Amino acid sequence: MAEKTDLIGAIIEDWQQYDATLNTNGTEVVGRVVRLASLINRQVDENLAQYDLQVGEFDVLAALLRNPSHQLTPSQLQTVILISSGGLSNRINRLEKRGWIERLPDANDKRGVIVSLTASGKDLITRAVQSHLALENTLVAHLSGASQGQMATLLHDWLKKLEG
Repeated sequence: MAEKTDLIGAIIEDWQQYDATLNTNGTEVVGRVVRLASLINRQVDENLAQYDLQVGEFDVLAALLRNPSHQLTPSQLQTVILISSGGLSNRINRLEKRGWIERLPDANDKRGVIVSLTASGKDLITRAVQSHLALENTLVAHLSGASQGQMATLLHDWLKKLEG
């Protein structure tokens, strides 16, 4: 019995029927990575919704949690989550309104602020991170440890190349 193809395999078959000279080698990988990202993002969004968080808000809170002081300047946050200053300001405003972060004066820069986790923000993001990591582990659980390692290495190398 033939193995059922995935959506990307079906698309590749369609392209080959349309024009057998088309080189779809990139689609074999890139198409599947894009499809996986879509499916994974959907599950991540659903998981974070139980904490009333969007991915961007999770990223800010998680970056603060990872820092030993649970505090970062906005420019440090921009660097670790790769976002524009405007996008970050909107996230900070939303998180501050919810009481999960606070802005403190920066002793090293009179015009600057430090973004800090509040106690309720730390509690929330600690629970959300545990749930998020459990989801990630569930998503790869069907792969052997060796396969996970190989995939991590390949994706790491590819990401380094694309990030330049």
